[in-house]
Amino acid sequence: PPGEAAPPLPPVAALAKSERMRISYPSTQSHVLIGQPGITRHDDDYFPLYVGNHALGGSGLTSMIAEEVREKRGLSYNSYSYFIPMHARGPFIMGLQTRTDQTEEAITVINDVLKDFMKKGIDDDRLDAAKKNLTGGFALRLASNSKIVGQLGGIGFYDLPLDYLENYIANINAVTAKQVDAAFRHTIHPANLVTVIVGSSTEH
Repeated sequence: PPGEAAPPLPPVAALAKSERMRISYPSTQSHVLIGQPGITRHDDDYFPLYVGNHALGGSGLTSMIAEEVREKRGLSYNSYSYFIPMHARGPFIMGLQTRTDQTEEAITVINDVLKDFMKKGIDDDRLDAAKKNLTGGFALRLASNSKIVGQLGGIGFYDLPLDYLENYIANINAVTAKQVDAAFRHTIHPANLVTVIVGSSTEH
């Protein structure tokens, strides 16, 4: 029998200030997560933020974060950023793992990449590369029955348009640099980030 709809989710409040949490763990590396509330799945800026983040930290070793943190300084093998849009505002997260004695330097670098990206904006070459990578890999998201079911499940769960998959590539290609820059400046506030560090403390 049909049940009752779940009650509406409470709104996710914006952060009023930055916060730092250190969780002690006996390890040779520190695991770092930095973030704040991001967007819902129905946010008007979904595609500009999705494309922009692909250039910032979502495209693996070719992203801006990976270039600065890994390639130029060798501070981390894996560094990244991503949005998790939900019915309520899901998180925006940047993360990395680094040797304990390099933790503070790595945190400074990844934060500086975000600030620089928001100050200067995305350039045309990175925007074009992000679009090509996202649209070029789209077929892999539908490469099996289970992946198709997953996509359809997302459309149903978030009440997306039934032609969402048909229009995905067009929506990606329609994103402009101006839209990316405006979306990030509207959504992300570098002065109000929560930083969580799990690892051995180097502070005495």
